[in-house]
Amino acid sequence: MKLLVLLLVGLVTTTFSCKKSDDVAPATTTATTIDVKSVMPTGNWSVSLFQQRTEDKSSNFKDITFVFSADGSVTATQGNKSTKGSWIYSPAVTYYGGNGLSSLTLNLGTSKPFDLLNRTWNVNTESTTSSLKLDNKEPLEDEHLIFQNSKQ
Repeated sequence: MKLLVLLLVGLVTTTFSCKKSDDVAPATTTATTIDVKSVMPTGNWSVSLFQQRTEDKSSNFKDITFVFSADGSVTATQGNKSTKGSWIYSPAVTYYGGNGLSSLTLNLGTSKPFDLLNRTWNVNTESTTSSLKLDNKEPLEDEHLIFQNSKQ
């Protein structure tokens, strides 16, 4: 009798514990990123947004045009005054401890307002060939920069 009860309990437990899942696996999406290295040297770029936390500092870059060259140089021009600097694009690399994001490093010297741009920026996956969206590599800094291409 004990054997029959044990078999019955085992059968009931197995029947109800092996439930087929009705859950649908979430769709996997892969971020499409642009080829920044080939997009940046096209056209004239301007800053459409420079935000530090909740403060919009875009007006610091009003009427400044940025021209990125394929050799890694950048020239910022406002009226008849030009500032030269450099830019380096690093494609995304996924490894242990890495964030898997591509980055853009800007260096435009120490003069204002260009010193605000001197850092390594993560390329946001929402970037397009006409709008390059960048986020400060350090999330706690909460800085965002958008370059707009006037050629597009």
